[in-house]
Amino acid sequence: MRILITGASGLLGGRLATLLSENHEVTGLTRRRRAPDGITAVGADLAEEDVVRATLDHVRPKAVIHCAALADAEVCERERDLARRDNETATRTLARACTRNGIRLLSISTDLVFGGGFSHAREDSPTDPVMEYGRSKLRSEAAALEESPAAVILRVALVCGRGHGPRMSASEGIAHRLRSEEPVTLYEDEWRTPIDPESVANAIHAVLRQPKLTGLFHLGGPERLSRFEFGERVARALGLDSGLLRRASQASHLGAPRARDVSLDTGRARAELAWSPLPLEIALRDGR
Repeated sequence: MRILITGASGLLGGRLATLLSENHEVTGLTRRRRAPDGITAVGADLAEEDVVRATLDHVRPKAVIHCAALADAEVCERERDLARRDNETATRTLARACTRNGIRLLSISTDLVFGGGFSHAREDSPTDPVMEYGRSKLRSEAAALEESPAAVILRVALVCGRGHGPRMSASEGIAHRLRSEEPVTLYEDEWRTPIDPESVANAIHAVLRQPKLTGLFHLGGPERLSRFEFGERVARALGLDSGLLRRASQASHLGAPRARDVSLDTGRARAELAWSPLPLEIALRDGR
């Protein structure tokens, strides 16, 4: 299948471009940085409707995997108009163009659309994001489904394992500092369900094989862990010194608000996609 992946220079989008190119004809859409080696790339600003239409007319994809986003929580908090433009407006513009061209849209969202008040959120659980990044992504979900009702929204948890580009995945960042013999402070009262790009790619493969699937799917890893527990698992998987890990409480956090527990229930993806994520130990061994 011919696929266009937006955000193909980013942490997740770039890695997905490489993985999905093994089975599909992939074009990567970027704005500033480079797509992975071997991936045909086009440049475009997704908030510009004429540019988006021209890009889709040029590439002629059967499906678009929309990974592009302003994902820096601190920037989103400070520059809310920019977050709205790069997340909500860009998604709406792309979804509208996909509908016009008869293209299937799979849009990547985040576990941070939840407020953190309960564990193992389902697709129908109440959303209440505490940070502007999460709010902008929740609005992006609504925009995608308004403009492209047959779209699939994939809420992806904290990304671990091998990423792409200058930004490191959660596990790569911890491993890098431990290898440099730097102490790493991690919250013991913040919980996530970390997932690797390979597992996300496998879910996308499954969605693409079922053209009638629509709506929300949660893609989280097999274990709910605190950030400190996650650091311990990274150290154990890679044979690094866990003695450099330091416990902290979210109460000490400065900056954009953080949700306490955004762990995801993946029951729908497991049942309807016949999908399961890789074991955490395997995912953590892969990284840059």
